[in-house]
Amino acid sequence: MDRRSAITVIAGAVAIPAILPSQSLAAMSSPNPDGQLKGLLEEAYLRTIELSPMLGAAVGSAVGRERWDDFSAAGEKAVQRAALINLDRLHAIDFDALTPDAQVQYRAFESDQQIIAERYRWRRHDYPLNQIVGLHIDVPNVLINQHPIRSLQDAEEYISRLNLASQAFDQMVARLQDHAAHGFYMAASVYPLLIAGARQIVTGAPFDQESDSPVWDDFKRKVDGLEAEPFVRETLLARARSALIGPFKVGYERLIAELETQAKKAPADAGVWSLPDGDDYYAFLIRQFTTTDMTPEEIHQLGLAEVDRIHGEMHGIMDRVGFSGTLQQFMERLKQDPKFYYPNTDQGREDYLERARNLVSAMSQALPQAFHDGAPLPLVIRRAEIYREPTLPAAYFDPGSPDGERPGYIYLNLSDMANQATFDLDALLFHEGIPGHHMQISTILTNDAVPEVRKTNQWWQNTAFVEGWALYAEALAKEMGFYKDPYSDFGRLGGELWRACRLVVDSGLHYKRWSREQATQYLDENTASTHAANKIAVDRYLAVPGQATAFTIGMKSFQKQRARAEAALGNAYDIRDYHDVALHYGFLPLSALETAIDHWIGSVQSN
Repeated sequence: MDRRSAITVIAGAVAIPAILPSQSLAAMSSPNPDGQLKGLLEEAYLRTIELSPMLGAAVGSAVGRERWDDFSAAGEKAVQRAALINLDRLHAIDFDALTPDAQVQYRAFESDQQIIAERYRWRRHDYPLNQIVGLHIDVPNVLINQHPIRSLQDAEEYISRLNLASQAFDQMVARLQDHAAHGFYMAASVYPLLIAGARQIVTGAPFDQESDSPVWDDFKRKVDGLEAEPFVRETLLARARSALIGPFKVGYERLIAELETQAKKAPADAGVWSLPDGDDYYAFLIRQFTTTDMTPEEIHQLGLAEVDRIHGEMHGIMDRVGFSGTLQQFMERLKQDPKFYYPNTDQGREDYLERARNLVSAMSQALPQAFHDGAPLPLVIRRAEIYREPTLPAAYFDPGSPDGERPGYIYLNLSDMANQATFDLDALLFHEGIPGHHMQISTILTNDAVPEVRKTNQWWQNTAFVEGWALYAEALAKEMGFYKDPYSDFGRLGGELWRACRLVVDSGLHYKRWSREQATQYLDENTASTHAANKIAVDRYLAVPGQATAFTIGMKSFQKQRARAEAALGNAYDIRDYHDVALHYGFLPLSALETAIDHWIGSVQSN
């Protein structure tokens, strides 16, 4: 959606939009509570993408396409102030007078805004960069994957963003310095990963004599496809090159310098328990990422129980294939058996990609078993960008655009084929693609009934819903007849085990006061992953505390709500209807998902 609004941010205060679509203005003044809520949600969406054009880019908005988010202290305050305004207006609406669908949206919006407002309290605890997400990664990602160049204006806005990169990084450096001044540092092991990731972006032409850097290659390719006179394209390239070797590079260099300075001062690795009010902060993170009221102790105990259950199912597969050794010995055999790996060559990578595409095609044909409709956007599988591979997991998903012009992408990390076992591939694709993230997110983005504000989702928002669905989809695929090969089924269990171990390790690090070595040892003893990979995983949990707990919590919630609906509806239950309802409202906190299922059950029973 490409709406423009007049929202002013002055000294940290957010003014109400002076310009709104006429239908939104009418809805806001409506005596109908549903209409009032609709108007508020439309207004909140406009305010959201004005404050965060980078978030808007993910859903195809052109608002603020010439600039980056405001990462200054005033920008942080503006986000909190907007959430407080939203809550004030929301609470002026009569909840009991809303229709059932509107009540779901009310509760979801309320939960989101309360979390956003509370995050401001923890702004120094919550470090703004990590090896998975952060400005140093988001800048090239937005430019390459979310900034099309179809016109001269698009190209001008791209160049504007290149020139403004130094401003954004200066704001980020100021935030990092503020954190350090108050004694807040990341885990020491994370700094080298951030520095390496940032340096990768400014490596290659035009920064040096190597092959083209990712952003330069992207701009050249997009401008080459632009309908314009040759001299116009040459001028655009010259200006972009100047911006890259000027403000763009300077911004990255300043960030790298600050990270190098802080790396020398960072204390030894420890969980957030070591920070002031660290236990309260971790409890907040659990609420934020799981959208539940579970305690850290409950998280830890659930993880231990899930690990025991999954180990038992793994032993069943070992018996099935006639292996008589220990679980660790079986895992080691799989890691060493060359039949499960493609060669670490270009041809090996291409063969692996072809295998992946065939699996997705087979799942597409099977979808009618569990869904009324297929994914509304196309899905492309390709190798991950080389500049991202050093800090990437085995795969990640990049959503398409609601207008269908940009498909969804599964990016596979093929830097070392020894890390991509074929028995892991099935679950990986069902998680990231269909019926996982691609089905989930493309369904939400293209549904006109979903308010635009519920289609936007920061990486830390509603994680249990987003990641829980994808893990649920891995298990759903087994019900649909996949994983017939016992080794691929073992791979599925391995993925589920990994998420269960995350419950134990994340809460161990940040609540039980485990050391980095203790956490790594737990993963060594309970998973099939290598020691080196486990160290990398622990560094992730140190850098992004709480996030790893959301996967299993979300999966079990989807399974619980489904079982509840099936028991209540009996012969009237249809799994396809359940999936429609689960994805009908946009990205939800789990409490709102439960409300949605309640209303659906009641509606079916009353008919």
